[in-house]
Amino acid sequence: MAAVILVLLLYLSRSQDARVFRVDLRWIGLCVGLTICQLLAEALVWYRLLAMQGIRYPYPKTLLAYLASQYLGLVTPNHVGELLAAGHISVDTGITFGYGLSSVVMKKALAAVTAAAFGIWSVPLLAELRFLQGMQVVVWSVVVLIVFSAALASWVVSLQRLARKWEKVSPWKIEMAEFWAGVSQLVSPRLLAPLGLSVLAFSLLFFQLDAVLHAMGVGLSFALISKLMALSRITARFFPLSVFGFGSKDVLLILLLRHHGIAFSDGLTAALLLLMCSHLVTLLLSGLSWWIKPLVIRRVVPANS
Repeated sequence: MAAVILVLLLYLSRSQDARVFRVDLRWIGLCVGLTICQLLAEALVWYRLLAMQGIRYPYPKTLLAYLASQYLGLVTPNHVGELLAAGHISVDTGITFGYGLSSVVMKKALAAVTAAAFGIWSVPLLAELRFLQGMQVVVWSVVVLIVFSAALASWVVSLQRLARKWEKVSPWKIEMAEFWAGVSQLVSPRLLAPLGLSVLAFSLLFFQLDAVLHAMGVGLSFALISKLMALSRITARFFPLSVFGFGSKDVLLILLLRHHGIAFSDGLTAALLLLMCSHLVTLLLSGLSWWIKPLVIRRVVPANS
């Protein structure tokens, strides 16, 4: 993936208007730092959920298990590898896999709710597009309906796929009674704290894009940058198409930047730099974590009678 990004950046450098080799590396370093902070915040969300269930699991171990599962999520279809986070908890604490899975699913649910909320907040950007001008009410109504319908449908479908896929790769069985028991422990007013942390982790994406644009010398208001990022991320949840991490979210981001006066070459450069600072850094850190703490699955061989 790094080679692909490098080739594209070198190609863009041939454009007279491109800013590839005029970036301020200090801002790029800040973007990398923000990516690390985002990973720390996401692991903290999971740590708080485990604490709500009365599971004593140190934060350093939580972070390591989270990053290790992220690595498999990045390199497996549909991020099914992220489910191994529940396997780490089950092995290290002795709880059932179904109970451990409840916190993993709840964390993903909080992330989905956060992305949907920010996505709805950014909907007015769609109404500003030329072919949608004068249709603000229609756009708002349709998008809100689609967001909540898709969120509900994806929740049900993901749980069904979860059980089928996990049975193929793990000796553990998903005890649904234990799973729902774990969920019931999390549904309380105390869930607002992990939700707040999830909002914080997502909002760091806005600062990452802002840092990349500052590095390129592109000036846009922070409010606009936040809406651009939020809209592109919620789009990725409905159209999860990507190649080497570059996908629908990046295409929409480039188009939205172009609509607001940013040249296509600069928009593509910004998307690639953001991908390098987020996706690639996450892949490296999570790969290192998997190397440190791999999940060894021991299948039980039935004895001959």
